[in-house]
Amino acid sequence: MSYLNTLTNEQKNNIAILVDEAKKAGITNPNSIAGMLAIVSKESKFRPKSENFNYKADRLVEVFKISPSRAQQLAGNPEATANAMYGGKNGNAANEGWKYRGRGFNQLTFKGNYKKYGDIIGEDIVSNPDKVNEVQTAAKVLIAYNKDRMADLAKRGKLKEYNATNINDFKNPQDATLAFYHVTSGNGNSVAKIKNLVHNDPLGGMTKALNNVNDLLAATGKFVKKKPILTIAITALVVVATWTLIKYSGVGKKNKVIQKITN
Repeated sequence: MSYLNTLTNEQKNNIAILVDEAKKAGITNPNSIAGMLAIVSKESKFRPKSENFNYKADRLVEVFKISPSRAQQLAGNPEATANAMYGGKNGNAANEGWKYRGRGFNQLTFKGNYKKYGDIIGEDIVSNPDKVNEVQTAAKVLIAYNKDRMADLAKRGKLKEYNATNINDFKNPQDATLAFYHVTSGNGNSVAKIKNLVHNDPLGGMTKALNNVNDLLAATGKFVKKKPILTIAITALVVVATWTLIKYSGVGKKNKVIQKITN
């Protein structure tokens, strides 16, 4: 079964919004858009959400690489866990890990990132971090983040390892998926570490993204943001009125080009 057939109308509509925002922001390569969508598919399943941090001890050890004893202390306490893992990092005060935990389509994390990408899109998401879970804001944050981090990956000389020179230069959706995975997990990671996940993926995120990307490549053309019915109706009326004016006002008789169109 196609991955697209497992999606709800809400998820499909959100994909259409993401594709539309990507194109408006200058991301036009279908492989690039598909790779970005593949990462969203494993991060949030196309529903903006907050990281809940309600982990069991063994999962805390696996995800955050902490000791089993520390994991036992934090297990079942989401706020304490978020503050312990994210507190004091990238602009967060010690008690702000929970406030600026992952949100949105791509799980934007840390106060510093909320400030940076909020400024880029022109919205105050530092004062209101839950706004990142609103679809339109989440879409803008996702696009701004990926454009910025992909440019940085290129400056570091790592993007060429995915056979691309910029965000619109991917030759296939698989390379794009790996590159977008890289920018989401952190540009400080080595290319070798990211590529190794193709064959050794303990958390399963890379596997999910690669399994979904070909179907999502089709979605870049299939799920298109629909124009409001009112807009379509008004456009149709304008076209009909213009044609009538040309046809019967006598303007067409004075213009041979118009005569060819209306006759």
